[in-house]
Amino acid sequence: MDNQKVNEFRKGNYSLDVSNFGPIVQASVDLRPLTVFVGPSNTGKSYLAILIYALHRCLGGLTLTHKGWFSHRLGWRIDPTELGSAANEKEVRRGLHDWLVKALAAGTEPLPALPSEVASYMRSSLEQVKSLGRNLEKQIERCFGVEKSAELVRRYGSATASQIGFGVPQDDAGRIRYQLEFGKGECRFSGHISDIEPLEIGFPGSLDERNEWLRRFTTLGVTKPQDLQFLLESLTQMLFRSLVDPIYQDAYYLPADRTGVMHSHQVVVSTLIQKAATAGLRRPLDVPMLSGVLADFLEQLVEMSSARVRSRHKTSRELAGYLETNILMGQVRVDRAVTGYPTFTYRPKDWKKDLPLMRASSMVSELAPIVLYLRHVVRSDDLLIIEEPESHLHPAMQTAFARELARAVRNGVRIVMTTHSEWFLEQIGNLVTLSGLPKNNRKGVIDEDFSLRPDELGVWLFEATKRPKGSTVKEVKLDRETGLYPSGFEKVSEVLYNEGAKIFNRMQEGGS
Repeated sequence: MDNQKVNEFRKGNYSLDVSNFGPIVQASVDLRPLTVFVGPSNTGKSYLAILIYALHRCLGGLTLTHKGWFSHRLGWRIDPTELGSAANEKEVRRGLHDWLVKALAAGTEPLPALPSEVASYMRSSLEQVKSLGRNLEKQIERCFGVEKSAELVRRYGSATASQIGFGVPQDDAGRIRYQLEFGKGECRFSGHISDIEPLEIGFPGSLDERNEWLRRFTTLGVTKPQDLQFLLESLTQMLFRSLVDPIYQDAYYLPADRTGVMHSHQVVVSTLIQKAATAGLRRPLDVPMLSGVLADFLEQLVEMSSARVRSRHKTSRELAGYLETNILMGQVRVDRAVTGYPTFTYRPKDWKKDLPLMRASSMVSELAPIVLYLRHVVRSDDLLIIEEPESHLHPAMQTAFARELARAVRNGVRIVMTTHSEWFLEQIGNLVTLSGLPKNNRKGVIDEDFSLRPDELGVWLFEATKRPKGSTVKEVKLDRETGLYPSGFEKVSEVLYNEGAKIFNRMQEGGS
């Protein structure tokens, strides 16, 4: 596996299968560069979006530490005690030693494939990592703001447990897949890795970092059991990072009530601090529990002007600028107050003074978090989850915003969105249809930067069911004749038309 390729953004998708989760009876979804959830209210769109976020929070962010250890920025790593010991330890040690010699001699070439005995040991280890299941369950509980995962099991019928499966294809030749079940007793977790012999390690750092890390083991010689264990642990984590690459990417969640949070975040944070500071001095009060989604959003807002926030990425900064120029007609700004707390303002085009964000239009307040995240947080190849991006937007602005989201996808930002907007869907349909039009024939239609290939987009319809009670999820394809995605909106239009016709006919019958 070429190391440069490992560090590049992969367009690879991953699959997610869910049953008896929240209102969802059954769902099988493939996550693509742009994934759209549509359907009636209370059918589980936000449930599935938050679950995707929890999955990325659990798995995302494997990095190389200064001690040569691979750890997750978000707190989880493979527990060395789970790796056990190899039955054929001598063969594994010998195979590792031979592999290390070849790896050091590789120089700028890709790392060699692992010997079969080492690969077999690492595969069995990754298939039985129980701490991954425990941490995923905890992350799901945190993101949803529940004390026990059992609260998320579908409550209708005889369902007693939720099942969540996720898998990543590997070059159409094999895959890694995990299954989590919770709701009755202790959560159960299992994994399966298939058809990926010989195993190749993709190093997440630079060539210099890779070679320096390998040289550390030349003095050890991989002769002591503890040296063998340390190398196996590190290589296993690297393999895991390579196998779950699409889910490894960082994710950010913009909830449906982001406008209210933007307006009240200072009050919410100060209240939480006061409650925490006086917790031991007074009788405990029932303070509502924040979901992890809202807590993360608040934390990221607080850090928006902090030095800890990631440096701006050129591509994302440009995407934020397009939103301001083409839709907001002004600039969203973040400043650091005397207290160090960020303040958010909006400066309309050609104005010399800023407006407090809460005095700007609802459209500006709604889009401001997206602009700020693109400018200060999100990088190309991150996942951005947006609930109802059409909120407070006129239909003309909805279609314009849909084009800007397509531009972001074209520049490497992966997006998951929930929507109730037929305007959004119709515009997206146009952009997919545009991709089939020769470039020399697109002038005067839509900027080609907005086009989306059919394989870059997935639209998933959530439909209510009576037996069993809940909802099911299915993919809907673009209707080439109408240029639309069948989403159920047309049924509402039909009902309204028939209702209007009935009223008109009654009026005619009455002579008025």
